Amino acid sequence: MNLRSLTGLRFLATLPVFLTHAAFEGVFSDAKLSWGFLDGMGTIGYTSVSFFFVLSGFVITWSYRPTDTARKFWRRRFFRVFPNHLTAYVLALVLILSVGLSVQVLPSITQVLLVQSWVNDPAFTDTGNSVSWSLAVDVVFYALFPVLLVLVNKIKPNRLWFWAAGAVLCVALVPTIAFTVLPDTPKMPLGGVSVTQYWFTYFFPLFRMLECVLGMLMARIVLTGKWIRLPATAAALLLVLAYVIAQHVPYLFRLSATTVVPVALLTAALAARDAGGRGTFLGSRLMVWLGDLSFAFYLLHNLVLKYGHLLLGHTEQDGELVGRTWSTPLGIVVIAAGFAVSLLLAWLLHNGVEKPVMRRWSRAKATPVAGVTSEIPVKGGAI
Repeated sequence: MNLRSLTGLRFLATLPVFLTHAAFEGVFSDAKLSWGFLDGMGTIGYTSVSFFFVLSGFVITWSYRPTDTARKFWRRRFFRVFPNHLTAYVLALVLILSVGLSVQVLPSITQVLLVQSWVNDPAFTDTGNSVSWSLAVDVVFYALFPVLLVLVNKIKPNRLWFWAAGAVLCVALVPTIAFTVLPDTPKMPLGGVSVTQYWFTYFFPLFRMLECVLGMLMARIVLTGKWIRLPATAAALLLVLAYVIAQHVPYLFRLSATTVVPVALLTAALAARDAGGRGTFLGSRLMVWLGDLSFAFYLLHNLVLKYGHLLLGHTEQDGELVGRTWSTPLGIVVIAAGFAVSLLLAWLLHNGVEKPVMRRWSRAKATPVAGVTSEIPVKGGAI
């Protein structure tokens, strides 16, 4: 069944990410306003990214077909991710060169191959199209998904909630380990934590994949009839409460640990509504259309904000390019224009690359094959 509400929510979740990156650009001449904008965004962008990981695990598990094999699954994921990613990366290179910046070879190679998040160095995650770091997490999750699904399917339905609680505990343990074991210097510009602590908690693929696994478990909970019938509105209120609490806990716990429970509950609650035929406003035609553009929008928006800002005028300060600033009304217009351009480019990428590639290459042409297939079945029985 098509989870229309989750598709619509996917676009809403991109908005805090967009606004957070817009805040980092500092487009307002009033420095107090620029910093207030950034402070006001808090860590809501991090919460959105956590939602994307939980959603990925949930939707892929939900949409699994009994006839799937690992090879078929990997093929679909490859053509879903890499054509969009490579197109966005080429655009990033064009924009980087157009503003007179240089391209670092090794970080660029790791980004093209989507392995940059394994490297504890901001030069690797902040280069080119920096938002693609999350795809490096997705790639690892997709690679392991056939095995993970077998293991998740072996969990008895009445034990799924215990395993979900265990996944949440593991998510919370990651920042705990970072704070207690890893060096606390050199410091990040924001958050008061070290570069290594931040990378370990936020970028390291094996740990961010825990949220994908939590999404898998929540999908199984709904599919096996073990959902607790929590209303979506109640789950949303819990998320708001958790977010408010998150602003008063140590920084690394704000990234996902404090909000991951209501994020998972909201994902499952909306899926249960859609599955029950009740739906929400998030499943409207407009929201679903926007949700379908969300992957392309996510890949492109920071390029538009960052390099579009520099193309509108910049100066060099301490060896770095700094974009110009504007009055408050014009600054708002610049951000709104960045959103409109990002949405237009997302529409072009979605319809010009993503959809044609998926139609043409995501599935192999059916051909009669004699004998037994050597492909790995993606399934498992309960124990």
